[in-house]
Amino acid sequence: MGIRMKAWSDLAEIVRGDLTRNLRRTFLTMFGLIVGSAAVVSVTSIGLAGRAYAVNELESLGSNLVYALYDGPTPSPNDLNEQDFRDVRARATALAIVSRVVHDYAMLEIRGEPYDVSLVGTDGNYARVRNIVMRQGRFINVFDAQDRRKVCVISQSLAQKLYGQGRQLDRLLQIESLDFKVIGVFRDVQSFSIPTELTKNAVIIPLTVLSGMDGSSRVDRIYGQAKSRALVGLATRQIIHILAANHGPGVIYRVTNLNSVLKVIHRVSRGLIMVVVVVSAISLLVGGVGIMNIMLVTVRERRPEIGIRKAVGARSSQILDAFLMESLGISLLGGLLGILLGAGIPFALSAAFGVEIPISPVSAAFALAVSATVGVAFGYYPARRAARLDPVVCLRED
Repeated sequence: MGIRMKAWSDLAEIVRGDLTRNLRRTFLTMFGLIVGSAAVVSVTSIGLAGRAYAVNELESLGSNLVYALYDGPTPSPNDLNEQDFRDVRARATALAIVSRVVHDYAMLEIRGEPYDVSLVGTDGNYARVRNIVMRQGRFINVFDAQDRRKVCVISQSLAQKLYGQGRQLDRLLQIESLDFKVIGVFRDVQSFSIPTELTKNAVIIPLTVLSGMDGSSRVDRIYGQAKSRALVGLATRQIIHILAANHGPGVIYRVTNLNSVLKVIHRVSRGLIMVVVVVSAISLLVGGVGIMNIMLVTVRERRPEIGIRKAVGARSSQILDAFLMESLGISLLGGLLGILLGAGIPFALSAAFGVEIPISPVSAAFALAVSATVGVAFGYYPARRAARLDPVVCLRED
């Protein structure tokens, strides 16, 4: 065993000397592997981080969210109403909690200029269903709705426009000649192009107050939170059946959830990663062709050296191992440099933009494995040619 280990260490030392003999050629040989490995690691890591961010932000619209709305012209006798809300709350057993909203528009005056706002009338369950995050104060509760209190919760963007960096809570906000007390400020909601009443200029008030202001008993949307993600589909079907029973099967209601959007995000990200992996694999294969070409040139240049090694007792298998190790060393070193470069790009983006982009260990392992495979596969032919050379012919060339 000791003799075998010494033989391998001697062989590794010979390979190290061969690689460092012409550093420029060695670097140019591994350049394709560096680029391919860097692309695999960096783009895969960024793609996975982007998908996680999009999923988290989408789920911030509401965990296991299901919502229903009338999909026809309004006002209409087929508008959703309080009876629909109560029936969904009582009979949709897959839902953990239910809320509803009435959406309208109003005009405020900000520093003497008119400003349109999205006026949302709802109940105390709305914040939980829609995952609303409060920055200051509190959300509307059941007592606000029962007592028809003139209180409001505004978005963070609107609070900045109205009050700047000054005091934002307990201020009076005049809406249609009525003074509403600001009791809370909530974090802006990213909509991802999904229609939502929670715009950056949203003002939320008790539904009972808004219904009294416009004299309507309609409900624009019914929101529900399924008990689990597995029950989202069942909850959607239950709401469809309840509305069909209340209004007739011919009336069109849109009852949907975010699962379809989540599936699109996952499908797009997987497709993007697959495209990058395929392109990067092609780059790695091109790097392998470069390795084979350079190794063939190296074999031709070192024919006299090969002849001398064989003349002093080196076996053909040792010559084969030496050239294979040289090819493998180039490919592994290129793969490692590419992985370091690829990991550096997400790290730099994280530092520059303050977002966390974790490095994908699977992509790094994939890039290194492909690099090693490329080195062995494309280095075998030149190594075999070197091992089969006739030492007499090689020495004669010298």
